[in-house]
Amino acid sequence: MSTIGKFLPHDEPMVLLDDLLECLEESVHATVTPHKESPFCEQGAIPSYVALEYMAQSVAAWNGYHAHQRQEQPKVGFLLGSRRLTLHVPSFLVGETLNVYGKCQYNDGEMASFECWIEKNKERLAEATLNVYQPKDITQFNNET
Repeated sequence: MSTIGKFLPHDEPMVLLDDLLECLEESVHATVTPHKESPFCEQGAIPSYVALEYMAQSVAAWNGYHAHQRQEQPKVGFLLGSRRLTLHVPSFLVGETLNVYGKCQYNDGEMASFECWIEKNKERLAEATLNVYQPKDITQFNNET
């Protein structure tokens, strides 16, 4: 199991990132090294559009890490959308370690915006601004009647 998993409200196999290397007040740095059994892997590569999920999971890990520091469990959040998603490569190759970064631009406790990017050997492979929402009370979204 990934070492980042305890900070995410996901279960395997959808924990896509491997490690949380740094988590500061306003930023996060995680890594992933795709392998041939990775979800979404086809013919030795992961389509670069999966970068959006890598970046979203880095933001979720940032949030989960800070919850863990407060002795709380990671909470479910929602990716509302992205702006300026730019994919500089068509895919990520198996065995290449990717560095996933996020920097908080805005956070009011529920809504937040992060500038995110993915690098390999200091070359930027993907980037986007992610808008996320974590409600204080997730039960308001249950449709049980």
